[in-house]
Amino acid sequence: MTKQGSNTSVVVFDLDGTLYADTHHFDYYAERLKEKLPEEKQSSFQTDYKLARDNKHTLKVGCVYDESYDLILWQLDNTVKEAYEWNGTKLSEERLKSLYSHPITIDQVRFFNIGDLWWVPRAIAIHYGLTHPEAHQAFLETRKYMMGPAFRMQRIPGLKELLEEIQYKKKLVLLTNSPEPDSEAILEKLGLKDVFAKKIFSGKKPVQTPAHFEALKRAYGVDYQQILSVGDNWINEIRPARLLGCKTVFIDNYGLGDATSADCVVSDLTAAFSFIKS
Repeated sequence: MTKQGSNTSVVVFDLDGTLYADTHHFDYYAERLKEKLPEEKQSSFQTDYKLARDNKHTLKVGCVYDESYDLILWQLDNTVKEAYEWNGTKLSEERLKSLYSHPITIDQVRFFNIGDLWWVPRAIAIHYGLTHPEAHQAFLETRKYMMGPAFRMQRIPGLKELLEEIQYKKKLVLLTNSPEPDSEAILEKLGLKDVFAKKIFSGKKPVQTPAHFEALKRAYGVDYQQILSVGDNWINEIRPARLLGCKTVFIDNYGLGDATSADCVVSDLTAAFSFIKS
């Protein structure tokens, strides 16, 4: 982690995995996905999900899932470096080049960025035959649960106070892939509903990340170097922002990166407070 300050005037925050650290809703989501699968597939789904949560499956946070070929990919800047079958068998270089001779587009339609635990059970469910409308329904059911009183969120200590303090010195922006209604409900629970100058929902990161940052650059009349991107999903929030020249804080929840992965790399958002504030 760098000890220097960010020296930025616009701070763009992700929501899920960034502004709260709860993870128990992922098991709820996995159950909603599993119950929509044929009964004969549910046991295999559960086994794979447990392995993936324990980081013992070929499908891991940080990879990309190619639904068309049912392959698990490792890439950098959309160039596929390695590919694996579901059972862990690595594709030969010849096969790799024949399938991925051109850069891929991580569009969450064919190529899915498994950037956090939201996408782990979904990719597993799709592997076992669940349709995208069924998977989306499970997601909506989970977000509804998260909006309700049964889902108790643990606030990140000091975050509300930090954002309330710096909202008058910096423009605070929320940029999330999640829909507006449940995101607003979560912000309400976190006490963060009124700290953002701008909120962008259903942001379609990472494909639309550069466009969003370009629009913010124009709207606030700043250079990219004056924009700070804070998030836990390296492909969605960190890599594209760095390529533009923005400052970055990577909340490395899964131990994927190193000190070079962002300007500030932490395992807990509180460790980045001074960097964000400065």
